[in-house]
Amino acid sequence: MKLTRRKFIQASAVTSGLLLASCTTGRTPTTSAMTEAKEQPKKPAQGEWVASTCQGCTAWCPIEVFVQKGRAVQVRGNQLSKANNGYCCVRGHLILQQMYDPDRIKVPMKRTNPQKGRGVDPKFVPISWDEALDTIADKMIELRKNNEPHKFMYMRGRYSPTSTDLLYGTVPKIFGTPNAFSHSAIC
Repeated sequence: MKLTRRKFIQASAVTSGLLLASCTTGRTPTTSAMTEAKEQPKKPAQGEWVASTCQGCTAWCPIEVFVQKGRAVQVRGNQLSKANNGYCCVRGHLILQQMYDPDRIKVPMKRTNPQKGRGVDPKFVPISWDEALDTIADKMIELRKNNEPHKFMYMRGRYSPTSTDLLYGTVPKIFGTPNAFSHSAIC
């Protein structure tokens, strides 16, 4: 079948008519026959958007978190930000999965099995923050007494600009170790 100008205009008129007719029902011609329209919620979700900062990487993008009844339920880029134009990358959208992950470590853990290697269960047990800090301090003192501060590695997580030089830059130097690594080195 050859497409003529007349047939093209007729087909366009029929298509336009179908589209116009679907506007009155709120359904498109292709979906109205296949699915039922879902009811719209009676009122918007109760909660508030709270401005925050994404810590998925070292860019610290401005984000907004939707909080309902004290629980974060959605993340988006900050609509007022000129830095990211209101967008949020994949890492930002994964914040909620990381935060509510049932396997997330929330307390210090101590290895109870001295054996190490692949397939060896470290048998971690939860300990208090006081016990963790005391253990770390004792090990650091032992390294200093044995004149082995170079065996100490200072690994830090995400940081803020105000604490970078003071806490993360000075502590390894005072202790005497050249081994200081940050989250940004592995991000």
